[in-house]
Amino acid sequence: MDWQEAFRGHVRALAEWWVNQEERTGLILAPDEHARFLRKSQMFQDNQAEVEKTVVRAKLKQVKMKREDRVIDYQLHCQWLIRQEGKFYLEEKIEERQAVLRGENVVSDRMTIILNPGKPVEPLNFADDPLDGLRGKQRRYDRRKAVRYAELWWNQRNPSFVHVENDCTNFISQCLFAGDIPVWGQPVRGRGWWHAPTNWSFSWAVANSFRWYLSRSGNIIGATEADHAWKLVPGDVICYDFEGDGHWNHNTIVTALDPSGQPLVNAHTYDARNRNWTYTDSPAWTKKIQYKFFHIEDEA
Repeated sequence: MDWQEAFRGHVRALAEWWVNQEERTGLILAPDEHARFLRKSQMFQDNQAEVEKTVVRAKLKQVKMKREDRVIDYQLHCQWLIRQEGKFYLEEKIEERQAVLRGENVVSDRMTIILNPGKPVEPLNFADDPLDGLRGKQRRYDRRKAVRYAELWWNQRNPSFVHVENDCTNFISQCLFAGDIPVWGQPVRGRGWWHAPTNWSFSWAVANSFRWYLSRSGNIIGATEADHAWKLVPGDVICYDFEGDGHWNHNTIVTALDPSGQPLVNAHTYDARNRNWTYTDSPAWTKKIQYKFFHIEDEA
């Protein structure tokens, strides 16, 4: 058996883990990765959902030797066919991963792109504008267009918009813009919500700024806070503070509801489609995680 066959067997095991209990003891994963798999499995159990089938596709990006080890950088596209309350839905996720083979044995495998929450470098107080509330009253939101955009671009980057490293908030802003939310505030980065070919507001692409802008009275997006995830509908937004320290790290858009009525979300940075909103399977998840739920008004 050569290393390629060994690697293919490992990738198959990543799929089998979800549908075959007997395969769960032999899979080689880093401890934090194993814990993440178990949290996702527990989430399925808690929601009385079951993975009927898993399909995984690995795309090799780089293979290099490091002493006696073969280091494989690859992209893994996972699909889970999930049955819940007699109905089915498909969850998808794309991960950047690195596996290490020693001879014909996989000795480690883990994600390589981990969300770096960082700390805020942007002002939290947005510049006042007397027309802010007026603009908010004139806006409309077509959530169907927003969801269609989120479905089309969940695993791609639209070249019409600026490219940023942590793309989660940039992607959500694009979805809302596709839903006909107007932009305003240019060129002041600490005012409003806007983008341009070479510049953008903090609220457009920075997770922490976006979350606080959604809470601002009269915001152009037309967001109002909800007290529970089950009150959200497709086209609404969820914000995440993984460490529970008041600095918001991540944003997603609701694109569907599972058969029990829980939101399923699409997101970038960790490219995901129809992911359970709780994010308990995220490597950034902690027990201190906090959420904010925002409903976007269809018409002000």
